Amino acid sequence: MIYNNDGDDIWAAGVDSKEKFWDIRHVPLLGTQIDSIYYCTTQSFNLFTHSTRVAEIFVNSNGQFKHNNLPLFLAQQTDGLRMSCEFAHAHGLESIWTLRMNDIHDSFEPLLTSQWKKEKPSRVMAQLAEVEQIKDRRRLWSLVDFENPEVQPRILAIIEEVLQNYPVDGVELDFMRAPFYFRSTYEGRAAEDHQVQLLSQLVEKIRQLVLTESERQGKPFLLAARVPSTIQHCNYIGIDIGHWLKAGWLDVLAISGGYVPFDQQIADLIALGHQHDVPVYPAISQSGLNRRPPRSEKEVPHPIAHWRGAAAQAWGAGADGIYAFNVFIGPGPNHAREFTTTLGKSIGSIETLEKFDRCFACSDANLWMGTAFWAKDVESYSTTLPLKLQPSVPGTIPIQVAGPVTGPGETPTTELRLEMERLPESDTPSATLNGQPLGAPVRREPEADIHRLVWTIPTSSRQSGSNTVQLTVASDQVRVVAAEIWFTAK
Repeated sequence: MIYNNDGDDIWAAGVDSKEKFWDIRHVPLLGTQIDSIYYCTTQSFNLFTHSTRVAEIFVNSNGQFKHNNLPLFLAQQTDGLRMSCEFAHAHGLESIWTLRMNDIHDSFEPLLTSQWKKEKPSRVMAQLAEVEQIKDRRRLWSLVDFENPEVQPRILAIIEEVLQNYPVDGVELDFMRAPFYFRSTYEGRAAEDHQVQLLSQLVEKIRQLVLTESERQGKPFLLAARVPSTIQHCNYIGIDIGHWLKAGWLDVLAISGGYVPFDQQIADLIALGHQHDVPVYPAISQSGLNRRPPRSEKEVPHPIAHWRGAAAQAWGAGADGIYAFNVFIGPGPNHAREFTTTLGKSIGSIETLEKFDRCFACSDANLWMGTAFWAKDVESYSTTLPLKLQPSVPGTIPIQVAGPVTGPGETPTTELRLEMERLPESDTPSATLNGQPLGAPVRREPEADIHRLVWTIPTSSRQSGSNTVQLTVASDQVRVVAAEIWFTAK
């Protein structure tokens, strides 16, 4: 299991020693099924929180970065990446440096804009003043244009320096942050053939660099990449993933942004990776497992059971492991720490998953994904919720279930939970699962602006794989905003 640490633990308040740094996001990983830490230092293109002479170091302590501890650690001849490597190796864990290939946080936080971008405005897609009022992908003005001939040499120099100066076990190229590399995709068009060739040339050069350093240092370095979850989405942004795998350029492949965890189309890319003996790790992001309005008054994490269901689906599709993204152990309240520790002890294998509560769902990505323009172009979410129902006309909702629906001992309690918006109290919907009527709901629970109705699922209606829910209401304007099948362990 891979844990991706986005590296902002370096500016947590009061972190003035290695021990305090490790305690935030490293110590809680011990005793879990996590065996690889991917540590990110990228703040934007050419701006990092590791020590570098070829790029720029982010030492700003203004605004939200007032607790930036990097200058303190640099004075001690260390930084977040070095400390992460030290901790990982002391505890038998793998340490990988994550390079976000075209991060766009500076599109919204000017303090993160590198001097390299400011020096030549032609290096980026636009300027903030030109796109400030735009609400689509063009708002990501700070994206670097990879057709600029200055880009490849800069990336190669940055990677070479890390391999030579840090005790990492490898490098990850994170093409999901952000999945736009050329003006064509920035403007909403598929990458052109020559652009595909440019990205392939870059990855080939990086592979050669990794092999050269492996030979020079007498130790193997891994090259990993994170790409979209389907071959079609990879092609769209300029990634010829089939060629990369066939050429042997990648040792590990992570797939997806993890934003639509229950509906990811991952089986084909997993199979392609295995065809070339490359292990594949589907990403699950906390960003894709949050309750959002109207399902709650504010955005809050789903219970761990949702993570377990999403992980079970990944394992069922043939995954070699799980890639956990945007899981913030700390700094924060103890319950966040406990959440991650519990999570890390249960989703790292299908065998442990089956011992715990699991929730399978039709994702609600259509509630919010349309405004996530930094990610939506490479996610499949057209069949996700919400679903508007017509009076007396059955609406159909697909839910995938992975793993056994009964256990070797007691059979788990199984429920169908549907959440609906604008459902009158007087209207009691009728539901079927896999063609069998479920009868009257056993519970009706109001929360925020929705009604949650719960049906007990009889043993005869439970099945692994594809499940079909049909729901009929009498009222107009009703929307289904959540559909979940719960297996509650006894």
